[in-house]
Amino acid sequence: MDDAQTENEWLESYRRSVLEQNRRELDAKRQTIENFRQYCQGLGIVLVEEQFEFIPTIGVVATQPNLLEKLDPELHRGKEGLVDCVQLFGHYTKSNVNPGYLYAENYMVMLSSVFRRGMNGGANWAPRFVDEFWRLDDPGIESYISLDFNRVRVNVDDTCYFEEDTWYGARFREAIRSIPDGSAYLRPPQGLKPELVAVFFNSTYSLEVFWSTKGKFRTFQALEFKNDDITIDRNGQQVHPARYLHAEYDVEAGFFVHFDGAVQYYTSEDYLIRRDTNFQQNVRHGYMIKAASEKAFKLNGQISVELWVKLCSHYCTGNPLVIEYFSGAYPQHIVDALDRMRRHRDGVT
Repeated sequence: MDDAQTENEWLESYRRSVLEQNRRELDAKRQTIENFRQYCQGLGIVLVEEQFEFIPTIGVVATQPNLLEKLDPELHRGKEGLVDCVQLFGHYTKSNVNPGYLYAENYMVMLSSVFRRGMNGGANWAPRFVDEFWRLDDPGIESYISLDFNRVRVNVDDTCYFEEDTWYGARFREAIRSIPDGSAYLRPPQGLKPELVAVFFNSTYSLEVFWSTKGKFRTFQALEFKNDDITIDRNGQQVHPARYLHAEYDVEAGFFVHFDGAVQYYTSEDYLIRRDTNFQQNVRHGYMIKAASEKAFKLNGQISVELWVKLCSHYCTGNPLVIEYFSGAYPQHIVDALDRMRRHRDGVT
């Protein structure tokens, strides 16, 4: 028996075990599911058995296009697709035990999958943007967030999937007014094998940061591209996701007055062009490349530099290039790992 056959048999066994676990969990929650179906039926919403699944990192999930909107027609989405957190936390119970989830009597609301690892709907939250956003409690800041409108969690309880690894934000002490206008373009070390880029740089291809000034306002933009093997399905098309950040800093006031994040979705052709250009060179055949975009969050008000740096770092989770930009160096564990690999390559013990 060759290695490929052994691996295929192992994968098939694993798939069977996952399906069996899902079946057991759905059977155990049969009454909970039926209660939710009856609740939905009373609202004119019909859900069939195939629209329920168990996801180990989440729980029992019901899926239907615009399901949350049907459950709560009064929950208003703004023109950017975001929900005002004052309204959101007024409609639902926010618990610090389970960040990213909001409690109703019959279901739980979830934040958008763009905040999950790899933007995968079945993954846990990527550390630690959701945790930090959940802790925001500043009357001087208006906050808006993107929700998963097509799915809700059915088991209303405090169970959660805990992962020990985390991601630490950068320190930043430079005066915003002193940063020159223009682009900064960061890449992982040249010659690093793709599998090591995946491990140590979360498959990041590049990070571009762009500053511009108009009057008393300084504008910050950042765009994070992943390697070309990182794609997701969006409306039946494989696209390359790129995290985008934008902020406006009031030089006279000494704080940010606006900060938002989004995900841009590039076709393969546009991705290959845009990832190696900058904000000022972003053109294809004489026209600006404009990717499809989905807003993830927005803050307005008096936003401190400290909070801005923290949320930037966590939104681009696992990407040491963000830490390098803000602090001038990789996190120490990345420095140590790269040093060990270089010493091994050069035969130094």
